[in-house]
Amino acid sequence: MNRKWRQNLHIEAPEGWINDPNGLCFFDGCYHVYFQYSPGTPDGSSARRWGHYVSSELLSWKYKGIVLEPDIPEDRDGVFSGSAVSFADRIEFFYTGNVMEEGSHDYVLEGRGANVISVTSSDGDAMSAKKVILRNSDYPSFCSCHVRDPKVWISDGMYKMVLGARTVDDRGCVLIYEGLSVDSLEYKSCLSVPDMGYMWECPDMFDMDGRTFLALCPQGIKRGEYRMQNIFQSGYFRVNGEELEDFEEFDYGFDFYAPQTFAAPDGRRILIGWMGIGDDSYSNPTVELGWQHCLTLPRELTVGPDGRIMQNPIRELDSLKCGSKKIDGEAWEGLPFEVTASDFSDSVSVSISGAKISWSKDCGVLSLQLNEEGYGRTIRKIKTDELTGLRIIADKSSLEIYINNGRYVMSTRFYPAYSQVRVGVTGADAEVTALRLRDTLVAIGEALIDFIPDKKGCEFYEVGSFSPAAGGAPANVCGAFSKLSGKSRMITQLGNDPFGDVITRTLNEAGVDTSCISYTSAANTALAFVSHTTDGKSTYSFYRNPSADMLFDASDVTGDMFDDCYALHFCSVSLGDFPMKDAHRAAVAIARRQGAIVSFDPNLRFMLWDDKDALKRVIWEFIPDCDILKISDEELEFITGTASIDEALPLLFTGCVKLVIITKGKDGACAVNSNGTVESACPEVNVVDTTGAGDGFIGSFLWKLKSLGILREDLASCPSSVIGECLDFANRFSAISVRRKGAIPSYPGLREVIDG
Repeated sequence: MNRKWRQNLHIEAPEGWINDPNGLCFFDGCYHVYFQYSPGTPDGSSARRWGHYVSSELLSWKYKGIVLEPDIPEDRDGVFSGSAVSFADRIEFFYTGNVMEEGSHDYVLEGRGANVISVTSSDGDAMSAKKVILRNSDYPSFCSCHVRDPKVWISDGMYKMVLGARTVDDRGCVLIYEGLSVDSLEYKSCLSVPDMGYMWECPDMFDMDGRTFLALCPQGIKRGEYRMQNIFQSGYFRVNGEELEDFEEFDYGFDFYAPQTFAAPDGRRILIGWMGIGDDSYSNPTVELGWQHCLTLPRELTVGPDGRIMQNPIRELDSLKCGSKKIDGEAWEGLPFEVTASDFSDSVSVSISGAKISWSKDCGVLSLQLNEEGYGRTIRKIKTDELTGLRIIADKSSLEIYINNGRYVMSTRFYPAYSQVRVGVTGADAEVTALRLRDTLVAIGEALIDFIPDKKGCEFYEVGSFSPAAGGAPANVCGAFSKLSGKSRMITQLGNDPFGDVITRTLNEAGVDTSCISYTSAANTALAFVSHTTDGKSTYSFYRNPSADMLFDASDVTGDMFDDCYALHFCSVSLGDFPMKDAHRAAVAIARRQGAIVSFDPNLRFMLWDDKDALKRVIWEFIPDCDILKISDEELEFITGTASIDEALPLLFTGCVKLVIITKGKDGACAVNSNGTVESACPEVNVVDTTGAGDGFIGSFLWKLKSLGILREDLASCPSSVIGECLDFANRFSAISVRRKGAIPSYPGLREVIDG
């Protein structure tokens, strides 16, 4: 799959269609974002579900899967938008269950069911049975069938809820409900103003600085030159008792709708919106690639001196900055990046590829114009007599433009041909700063089917049957990293065969990004039959002469595969004299340029090599280019010529090597850097299957490093206590995995490792 326009900083669905953010909350140490999701249909034609992302810091988001499906009569045509309330031990969710009756209906005054449904979860993923708390008959008689999008919060011990609605005489309004419990919600009042459209969607009521605001999305407002420029609008009123005052738009760009806010643990009011809009004339070329739309960056809301809401990117984004440079006329920069400008003249122009932001003091207009990279997006404008600040966040296929300290915002998708784009500025002092979210483990090499024996402690010919399981060392490492809530990506090639489908499905289920896997009919997916001898060791019989992964070529490795790379991992299985070896060289070179950690586990498989000396030579060819070298005590003598760790270490610390990890099976592991040696014991367990145990070890070790914020430049002098913590974590992870059969299917999740 082409990753050219895959966002780095913004939430996107793995594939298919994403729209409204739902259920935004903080729970159990993580931020949770749920969203409207139509998997498999990038045009959004399949019934809406809720997908789920989590993050510990609002930057690196982990996809957790689909959590709500349309599976009861009251939501049979879609799990529509809603909200969440988090407690110490649970999250309570509220959403609209959509029902479209069969027959000849106008679906405005009759034929449509809009049910408020509640579910509860103790972990954010597993949901309770659904409870219908409001139906059409529970809404005021002046409402049409269009009542939806419950936003619920608790104030002074009371449940409070706002619902967006359309009246029978085509006026938009918001319904307010209150109750001491979910089951006792009662209608209290209605808020509306004249001439503000026929339907108000996605309401949200919240307080900031002693003021109350009502956010909503009115439909049916006449479009203007400087205001209300989109087909549907999104903004807020200030609430003064029962009166709504001074509607202001949240965003003046092409792509913004259905925002929702929530309170962060530190008290900040955070907003996330849909960076898209329905039914307009422009398009998104990613539909042809299998996905469409994204969410905005999280924004911090504050109240400005004029009582209006100010929006700015979350402060956490500053942690991604790496290297600023002044723009003197024009500069070339790789996406994503940030442009900041100040000290403006009377005429200002900022261009980013085919997008141009310009302002003239004479006419008091700031405009955003796009060429063909906008795919039908042309121009948006705002009136402002002064320009005091400009901040632009450019991701791989979007711009978020913050004007005058966030007094105005303009958001748009755009689709430049290349990730390296031209930035030009006139009439202002400006800087461009690279933004690098390095949170993904990338692995390259073989992905294959391991056939697991039905019994261990016997010779190969004594095995009665084998069960297929997706494996291959690099794929296993990705699986371990993802099972722990990390983001991982596999680079390989599979055959156009059922085994390739099994591997892809297994990796997807484990949360591994498979967009960089290619498929060929020139060779089959690799197979390996595993047996466990009486001494507890695993032996492998490979069928790959050649296999599809061996034919993967360096020309298939592209820079955008590594834009968010935290670490690159590889093994020696794919370093034979075939195209995949050159692909490894290309991957290592790109990862090093990106500043990523390079991790190498030789993971010796002698049966794949006719010449063992050739194997040793290629291992030593690649060792100097790695930062972390992980080997087993059984491999030590073959690689270094000595079984003594003390004698081997001076040989292994060569080139770029900063950290050497030596695993010792049931005796644990040790790690060595410039601070000395750290030992870690392995918990005693009843071993069922060791397949993939070493891969799980290094995958979980890398995940722990990443979770602690350890970068490549930190490895050499990383404190022994930190390295020891990572070793202990990896040993616990492996001890759990060997109690179960298989590799990726045996890997535990984060909670299981923490709980022991």
